[in-house]
Amino acid sequence: MTTPPPATPPIRTVLQVRALTRPHAAARIGGLVWLASSVQTAAVSTVAAVRLHSLDLARDMVSTLGAADCGAVKGRWVCSPLSTAVNLSWALAGFGLGAGVLLVRPLLRPGRRRTLAVALVLLAAAGTVLVAASPYDTRPVPHYAGAFTALLCGNLAVTVLAPLLSGTGALPPWWGWCGRAIGCFGLAAGVCFGTGLYAHAFQGGFERIAIWPLVLWVLASGLRLAFHRPRHRA
Repeated sequence: MTTPPPATPPIRTVLQVRALTRPHAAARIGGLVWLASSVQTAAVSTVAAVRLHSLDLARDMVSTLGAADCGAVKGRWVCSPLSTAVNLSWALAGFGLGAGVLLVRPLLRPGRRRTLAVALVLLAAAGTVLVAASPYDTRPVPHYAGAFTALLCGNLAVTVLAPLLSGTGALPPWWGWCGRAIGCFGLAAGVCFGTGLYAHAFQGGFERIAIWPLVLWVLASGLRLAFHRPRHRA
């Protein structure tokens, strides 16, 4: 009586498992890209803010950190010694944001919502790069155009992208609701900033409220995606 050979999984099953894990692997790389770009942005901006001459978080815009020259802003002397590093950091953040979403894209369910989410993130990334390439004190028109695009599309992107990521199982269900809340919160702050509701007394505050929750969400999402492992069903 011969002993039957050990059972081996069919080749088709192996290929199916590899096909399922490939998008997760790409998403982990995308998460690492998001994580790295967000951390470096937060670190460089924080150091630059500490070095900025007479920083007022409520009044001074974030763009002040990237101002190319020193000068008077609304009656106050403002000078950012690390402006070159800040603009380079913002450019890297923009490229990282765009590259990350392209790597995460295969994990998302195909459809119009995925197309919209990816398009919004890419527009936000392009706006960020334009901001970095156009300091507001030397090229104000493209700078403000890039800032408007980054703020609007970035916060809209989170409201669409967060539920899609939650639906993949890579992130918990509450991640989608958190992303929607952050996106709506950022849009409201952006409207207050853009319409001048602050009366020049809290412009920096509203701008930071519109930007930093978005940056922190990208950082946290990148961290979760980077260490996510798909669960295989028997």
